[in-house]
This record gives sequence, C-alpha cells and structure tokens, in this order.
Amino acid sequence: MHRFLFSLILCSSTVRAQSISTNTPIPPLQWINLTNLLSGPNPAPPLKDASIGYDDASRTLLIFGGESAQGFPQSQTFLLNLDTLIWSAPNSPTGLSDRPQARSAAISGGDYAANYRHAHIVIGGKGSNNQSLSDVWAFDYISQFWTQVDVRGQAPSARWGAAGGIDTRTSPIQDPVIIGPNNTFYQAGGFDGKNILSDIWRLNVSGTLSANNPSSVSASWEKLSIQGTLPAKVNLGGTVVFQGSQQHIIAAGGCTSTSLSNSSCADPSAYVVNVDTRNQLSLQSCPAPRFGPALAPNANTLSTSFGSQVFLLLGTFDKSLWDDQGGLDKGEVAILDINTGVWTRVIPAGDPGEDGGKPAFPAPREGAAAVSFRTGLVGNTVTRGVSSDTIVFGGRDASGNYLNDVWILRAYNGTITQSNQRWSGFKDGTLQTGVDADGEGVTVQYMTKCASSKSVPSQTGSPDATSSNTPDPSGTGQPSLASPYDTSVVHKILAPVSVALVLPAVFIYRLSTPSVVSPQLLEHRMALFYLSVIVAFAAFGVGIGGLASAFTSISYSASLVKRSGSLNLTTAHGRAGLALFAGLYILIPVLFVISACTRRRSQNSVVGETSTTGRPRTNSNETAEKLGPYPNRVGSPLPTSNGILEDQAPSLPPEPRQPARSWNSLSPWPLSRGAGRRSSESALDAASSPSTLRSFEVTNRPTRVRHASANSLAALSDPRVPQPQRNFSDMSWRRSITTVGEIDYALTQLQSRGRHPSTPGTAMLESTSTRGLVVSNAADLHAPRMPSTFDIVVHILLHNFLLALCVLSLFALWVRGTTAGFAVFLIWTVIFYIGLFILAWNGVPRESILTVIFGRLRAEPHAMPIPTSSPGPSRPLSDIGMDSIPFPSDSRGPYQHHQPPFRTAHDHEYPLSSHGHDMREVDDDDDEDEESRQRRIEEEMSRRDVSIVTVPRRKLFLTNPEIS
Repeated sequence: MHRFLFSLILCSSTVRAQSISTNTPIPPLQWINLTNLLSGPNPAPPLKDASIGYDDASRTLLIFGGESAQGFPQSQTFLLNLDTLIWSAPNSPTGLSDRPQARSAAISGGDYAANYRHAHIVIGGKGSNNQSLSDVWAFDYISQFWTQVDVRGQAPSARWGAAGGIDTRTSPIQDPVIIGPNNTFYQAGGFDGKNILSDIWRLNVSGTLSANNPSSVSASWEKLSIQGTLPAKVNLGGTVVFQGSQQHIIAAGGCTSTSLSNSSCADPSAYVVNVDTRNQLSLQSCPAPRFGPALAPNANTLSTSFGSQVFLLLGTFDKSLWDDQGGLDKGEVAILDINTGVWTRVIPAGDPGEDGGKPAFPAPREGAAAVSFRTGLVGNTVTRGVSSDTIVFGGRDASGNYLNDVWILRAYNGTITQSNQRWSGFKDGTLQTGVDADGEGVTVQYMTKCASSKSVPSQTGSPDATSSNTPDPSGTGQPSLASPYDTSVVHKILAPVSVALVLPAVFIYRLSTPSVVSPQLLEHRMALFYLSVIVAFAAFGVGIGGLASAFTSISYSASLVKRSGSLNLTTAHGRAGLALFAGLYILIPVLFVISACTRRRSQNSVVGETSTTGRPRTNSNETAEKLGPYPNRVGSPLPTSNGILEDQAPSLPPEPRQPARSWNSLSPWPLSRGAGRRSSESALDAASSPSTLRSFEVTNRPTRVRHASANSLAALSDPRVPQPQRNFSDMSWRRSITTVGEIDYALTQLQSRGRHPSTPGTAMLESTSTRGLVVSNAADLHAPRMPSTFDIVVHILLHNFLLALCVLSLFALWVRGTTAGFAVFLIWTVIFYIGLFILAWNGVPRESILTVIFGRLRAEPHAMPIPTSSPGPSRPLSDIGMDSIPFPSDSRGPYQHHQPPFRTAHDHEYPLSSHGHDMREVDDDDDEDEESRQRRIEEEMSRRDVSIVTVPRRKLFLTNPEIS
C-alpha cells in the first residue's frame, strides 16, 4: 500500500520541503581509519574523483584513474588486498597490457555475472586537456587486465561528472537475445565540456571475460525518458539503489552555477529518479549543501528498512553561508530514505586509535570515492559476518590538499534509535579500533535540526547566476577570491621558485659591482658576477617551465559555463603573470644587453681616439705635470702665434749646451728602472719660455713628527698675477742670441706667449691652491653617483617587475597554495629587500639611486674634490684636473721632485734636446773665476724674483715665479 502511495507522489513530480527525522531506525555506525594499517610497494597516491570497485571473490579493492595532486588525470590501476592490506599493481598476462587512457570523474561499478565475468566497468570520464570521453572499459579481477568493451548501437555524448553506476545487489538478467547474463549500468546528466546534460541512459553489458577470451564483452546503450526535467548539476554525489524490484538513481549536492566551482555554489536540492516508473522526485536537502560528496547505499541486510537508505558522506560546504551545527567536522552521515524522502542526520562513533584517545573522523573533502558491500570488507570472519562496510578513498580537502587515506564506515548488525541507543553489541561501552572492531561501545548522536542558512544571502542556484552575486566565503562581504580556473601543481611550484631564484641573482649581481669603498672591480667579484649569471639562467629556465605548465595544465572546474575553446589568459592572474613574465624575463635582459653594448661602444671610441692620436702622453696638451697614474694619456701640440703647430716652427740654429741631469732619478715612482723620461722641452722652449716655473723641493732627510703648521701655504702666497714677458730682460740671456735671426724669433715668441696660453712648460704653481702640496685622493672616484638616464630607467623597470611578481606570487600562494609556502616565500622576499637596503647603506653598488639617497641621508663627510686653479692669461685649466703639482704623501727618499709641466717633444727635436736643455748650448761657467761667478749669480738673482721660504719641519721650497 505504501509503495502505491509513493508511486502517486513520484508521478506528481513535486518538490518536497526539507524535513528531518530524529527517530529513524539505523544500524550502529562507526568510522575506522585503515590508512596506517596499509602497506605494499605500490600504494595509491593522493587522488580525487577516482574510480573504486570491490571484488569479493578475490578480496580485491580497485582504484583506477582520478585526478592527481598535480591536476592531471591518471591511468594507473592500484589493487589493495583486503585480507593482507597490501597495495600492489596489476600483474597482467602477456599480450594484455592495454589500459584505458587517463581520466577522472567517470561512471563505474562492478560487473559480476556468475562465471562469465568478474569485472570492473568504467564509462566515460574527463580525459586530458578537459577532453570528454565516452568509451567503455572492463577490468578482469581474476587475470588483472583491461579490455575495451565493444559498444554497439547509438551511444550518448561524451561526458564526465554524471550520476549513476550499478547496485551490485541486483541480480543479472537473462536475455533471450543476448548471450549470457546481462548487468545494467545507469548514467544520468553530466557535463560534456560545453553543455549541461540532463538525459538518462542505460548500458546493458553482456559476454564473457577471461584471459583466454579477452574481447568477448559487448554492450549496448538505451536512452530512457522520464516525466519532467532532470536537474542538471555537476560535482554532485550519485549512486544507484535497487529497492524491491525497481532501480533508482539518486543524486545530491553539486553545483548549478556557471561561475564558480567550489563549496559556495553547492545546491541544497537532491533528486531521486525511479527508472522503472520513469518518474523523478526533487527534494530539499536537510544537511548543508555539499560540494563533491559521496553517495553509497546502506548495504546492511539486518532490516528491510535499511535497503531504502542512502548514505550522504563527506563533501565540503561553505561555512560562511550555512550552519550545520558542526556535524561534518565530526564525521556526519546524512541518511536519505528514498521511500519517504526524509533525511536523518547522525554523528557516528569515531576511531579512538591505538592509544584509546579522542575519536577521530575523516576530514571533509570533495571527490572521495566510495563503495559499499553487504558484509564487512576487512577483519576476521566473525567481524565481517556481523557488519557491512562502506569503504572511502581519497579526495581533496577544503584547503586544496589531495588525500589518499582510506576509511571504513562500518554498519554493525543492529538497530538503534534516538530513544534506544543501547543495542546488543554495545557490551561494556569500550570503543574499539582496527579491522576487528566488533561494535563494542558504538552509539550514534542524532541531530535534531537541519542545517540552516546564515544571514548572508546564498546562491539561488540559477544557471544564469554570476560571481557578482555570489557571497564571499569569508563572510567579509567582498567578492570571493575563489576561481573556477586551476592549473597543475607543477605551475604552482615552478612559478614561485623561478621568482625566488631571481632574487638572489639580483642580490649577487649587486655584490659583484664596484662599491663606494672599492670602486674597481676586483678579481673575486668576477666569480660573483658569473654566479649571478648562472642563477639568473636557472631562474629563466624554471620560469619557462612554469609558464609552459600554466598553458598546458589549465582547467576549468566549474564545468557548466559555455565558453570559447581556449582557457588561456581568461583570468586577471594569467594576464598579469604573462605581462610581468615578458617584462622581467624578456624586456629587462634585452635592455641590459643594450646598456652593455652602449658602454662598450663608448669605451671603444675612447680607445680608438687614443690609438690614432700618437705616442702616449708625448702629445699631451694638459697644463699639468705628467703623472704616473695616467701613463697612456695622449695629447697634442700647441699652436703658435701664426696658427701653425709648434712642431712645425722653424728650427733654431744649433747651440752647444751641456746635458742637464736627468729627471728620471726624481720620478714619483721610485721603483721604476730604465724608463727614460719623455722630454717636455726643446730648443723652442728654451727661447720662448726662459722663465718657466721649474719648481722643486728639498725634503729634510731625518724623519720627524710633522706638525699641522707644516702644511701651511701662507709662505708661498704671492698675490701677483703672472704676466707675459714683454721686454728683453724677460728673455734668457744665458743663451747666445748672436745667431742670425734668433733675436727676432725670441721677440716673436714673446708676443705669441702674450696672446696664447703658455705651454705646459710655463705652468705656474698657485699659492692659493693646495694642489701643489696636497696629494689628490680622487674622492670623486669613491663617492656614490647616479647611473645614466638609460640605466635609471632599466633599474626602475627591473625592480617594479620584480616587486609585482613577488606580490602576484604571494597572492596566488595565499589563495591557492599552502600556508607554509606563502610564509616561506614572504620571508624570502623580505630578506631580499632587507639585504638590498643593507648593501645600499654600505655603498654597494656605487652607481645606484638607493646608494646615492642613503649617502646623502647619512651626510658623511667625504673628501671634497680638489679645487682647480683659476685660468690665467698664461695657461688654461687642465682638462683632467691636474693643473698643479701634488704634494707627496708617502716617503720616497730624502729628495722628492715632481715632474714639471711639459709640452710635446717631437722626433726631429730629440737630437737637439736632452731633458729640456739644448745640447748645442755652451755653458761658459767653467771659464769664470769664483768672484765673477758669484757676482753673476747675484746680478741674476737681483733680476729675478726669488723667494726662499723655510717652513716647519725644516722643509725648503724654492719658487721661481715669472717677473711681471
């Protein structure tokens, strides 16, 4: 009578309001964890949406396919012997090594037909690159091999995520037309990658399967029509229940949303389809709406009422939208009676563990695989005979972690209600664990109300809903950060690792560059430079792998939305990541190469000018002395008054002169040997610049403690401005001017020197400058300086791209990754930027905006650039800042001489000149007696302005300025 009434209700196809029963008779239930009891060489890895089956004849549990933790569908088969609890791989006969292609979310179930078949059937599923599949495969438990089923007739479209399967309690059907007993599998709804499906199909499998006859299994599809429209959902839980003489397809949970594929889109409805009457009943779910739950029939045979019960297990739900009174975290099992449409929510007993501690429960998860059997699946014969087991494997928890744990929901042979919790197997109440648990101490907690919706508006379940009206799972009122798009773990690992490698590459490169303390690139810094290049190439390679894996492994888990064929660059994260990758890994290296080539071209141009000018430093037009630190600098001769070069001026008549003492013995580099001094004088200088400043100093031999007054320059102060020679007294009359034309030539040179700057031989030591007495420490070479404009742009782009990629990686790790990965990357990034600030504070690198800013903030006194002397009428300023004689800062002997200014002495002058003295000059000092010599010296000294100054430390300076 009650079945007749139920059929009437089904015919009406109405939607029932949610209701809960608190006194439905159920078997005592207990969760038992088998994970730590398993062993073997081939354990199943963490998988989601795998296919699961059980064969009682071989005592084998089968796990096939599923989605791996990297996001890829799998094609491996894993076998667990439930007697020994050992994992193994199939041992297929020779020549029978074929296997189905990788897939997940397929319809599957056991195909048992007496001695004809002991097989596990897999139908369709989701293949690689989101490909929908429709093929049918069978695994033979006896010989452990796969074979493809020969499907005849019209077949449904390829799909995945459908509800259906088979209830193995159904007896095979003997068909008079098809040879052998037939088993029937059902498939309802699903998703083909573009469209939501709501059709129902039935697959009839027949034939014989054995190692000797592997290709004799065949099947045919039959489409079923029902009254009304089947709700279209994905990521739901589904099963088939044979109750009485009728087959029922049951589905619960899942999403109808086209925008999201997570617990926030879970729909609270469930439906039951009576295949024999072709009617369907829609129910409102009493438990919280589940995303990716598992459905399994109650296979306990103690009571006939248990045959109409279905267990809703695990799944996930949005805690910001629904309140389930903490049921799912405690292993809640929601039981649906398909005859009455009533839900019962209970919390089973947990697993106390070996130490008898707090009972444990499986964590909420989506995509777990479950299968039920009428007796116990593990344990001794006695235990198996007093219970029925539902075994659950794998899934993905709410944090995104893929699981491979194995749990059993054991239903003991007993009956309890809320008012009668004690049953015959309760005994003394000590809860047991392990495969031999016999139900002692097991009781259940009935929950008295359905899950309730929170005040935050929930998803209506409309297929047209978008993410804009989806509540935030965090309850903050902001849009949800969850995305229906996902990539493999390979991308999630390689992308942040690549960015993490770029950070030390940049840090090491900055270490290898010249610093404020040591501007010259030392040899050991070359090793740092090469190391930074190696790390940068490693980061580039890893980045390429991460980018490639993003394009090849992207998937769309919402599955319901109609979209274009390509999933690439459909998210803001993907577009931003690609743009930043192109900027940091392509644009920045190109700009660095351009900058390096520009610098090399500039250096080559300078070297080219040097090589084409002539003999090094022999043509210098600098008015300073020729110092050792610039041995290769070149110059050019000075023009004369008539516009021709000095080396083109008329040569003077020979005039014998004794060679003067070589200046080489007074070189500032005392360790040099045999390096002859390049003369800066010639016969021209002798005539044109007789009053050349040939300054020298005598340094006292004894080493004494110097006082501050020793550096005083007051004694050298001479306020007179040097004037060019304009009369005969200004000429050097020690030379013979009787030669024809030499007086005219000398007068011409006097007029020329009045109009043109003096040659380097006439450089004057200015008393107002310390350049003559204080050594130049090249402070400007040790001060931080700004890079060029082009380099500034490159540096700013580099750090902007790098910082943006770090932020993008941190955001992705926070949303999609683990907390540990986020923390490690955050710490690594903070350490990198702290290191950059420390380097800049210590002047590394020298050319850096940050280094310059820190240098100015610190306001440390740096050695100021040495002031240059003002240009006078006698000479211009030096182009390189060496317009006077440096003061010796190190001890080089009792006499220290700084080479005087010079001018070019060309090849044709070398026979005529030796160290500034014409070899033809005749020094007639030897013919004079002592009295004449003394009188001549006094006359010459009265004619010249001679200042003899003695400064502290017994140092003597002799200065011979020109006479105005």
